Amino acid sequence: MQLYPGAPTETRPSLLPKLAVKPWVKPPPDDLILTNARVVQPSTSSIVEGIQTITIKGGMIVSVKPDEGRKSEEGVKTVDLNGAYVCPGLIDCHVHVTAVPGVKNMGEFTQLLEQDINLRTAYVLKEMLLRGFTTVRDTGGASKRIALAIEEGLIQGPRLIQCGKALSQTGGHGDSGPGISGGVSTGCCGGHSLGLGRVADGVPEVLKTVREELKAGADFIKIMVGGGVASETDAIETVQYTAEEIRAITTTCKQMGGKMTTAHAYTVDAIRHAIDNGVAGIEHGNLIDKATAKLLASKGIYLTPTLSCYGIMVRPPFEDFLPPDGKIKNAQVMAQGLEALRIAHEAGVTICYGSDLLTSLHALQTEEFSVRAGILPSSAILKHATTNAAQMLGKSTLIGTISEGAYADLIILNANPLDDVTVLDWPEDHLLAVMKQGRVVSSLVHGLRVDV
Repeated sequence: MQLYPGAPTETRPSLLPKLAVKPWVKPPPDDLILTNARVVQPSTSSIVEGIQTITIKGGMIVSVKPDEGRKSEEGVKTVDLNGAYVCPGLIDCHVHVTAVPGVKNMGEFTQLLEQDINLRTAYVLKEMLLRGFTTVRDTGGASKRIALAIEEGLIQGPRLIQCGKALSQTGGHGDSGPGISGGVSTGCCGGHSLGLGRVADGVPEVLKTVREELKAGADFIKIMVGGGVASETDAIETVQYTAEEIRAITTTCKQMGGKMTTAHAYTVDAIRHAIDNGVAGIEHGNLIDKATAKLLASKGIYLTPTLSCYGIMVRPPFEDFLPPDGKIKNAQVMAQGLEALRIAHEAGVTICYGSDLLTSLHALQTEEFSVRAGILPSSAILKHATTNAAQMLGKSTLIGTISEGAYADLIILNANPLDDVTVLDWPEDHLLAVMKQGRVVSSLVHGLRVDV
């Protein structure tokens, strides 16, 4: 039936996909067969023996088998990798994707409008994916809404595991309010939200706050249990939240779906306070000692150091990124950071990769590989960003591995990261292609076409 003369009676078939309720949702990626590949398996710190063929269907790896002149499948594109190294996509377990560029320091960041943050976050996420990070864990700032936008293809980025806002006591590391008498009040209803953190005090308030974050779709909860470098009013040595408050948070996380709680903590006192009250992960841990490291290992507590950020925040062109007192605290935690990494490694702690960069510093996300390489072997560091990270996220069969039934999250390299993990810090020289769940997002490989 025509509503007016000349109106079409049918919609053109080519336009039908764009008339869907969510027109940005793409069909599954094309199936692929990657031949002549050297497959890196971080879990065993080895290259799979012999040249391999990787078959990918529906975004999943369906087989990894010796090449042996395997024939192509009809209708499935075959790409010869010419002996390139294929490694699982990288996993960064400590990012802040909403701490966006466009400002000179975090003081300016807290003044940004929400729409500006959202738009710039899309840029940050895309750049992370192009560096080879196919999964990231945001430890304060991102939300389930951003994660779903990535999952649906509305914005391009790594798979996002997020905690909503990090939880902080008044005057704690996540309290970005001014340090003045009569400053910002938390009000009556579960705290206020500023920047990357959210303030809540007392058992009733932290209960309501953690429940709100979980209701909003948080995959885990992060709490501030010690002082921080970038926060104005707390010394590194401070221990934050009471045992009762922390137990209220960790118990609620267990009751509401068995969610993990992780804690920002540098000192032995803060670390022990966290794990004694049910926390399952520690962020940073720069001032850890041998006894505490052994305790983490015995309890299966995950540790995510973030070492490169301390040097980055004080060197050109970021000399003014931190205020004067922040530079003093930065030097304090940086001095023992590498030693803490060595202590944790020798104690058998499960260590994960974390960058913890903010604003324009995100561009140096891969520098953590080079910093850790100063004290640990390449094979151990590659596990940090693959095997160990996948284990902490509860996704060992899906990510951080190249095996049947896993997501086809792959990076293709012209060098072996097991020999020298710092090649990952030079993606412009060594990264040939990135695939996330079978979709090619960047490629310099002949015949491997980008599909975004």
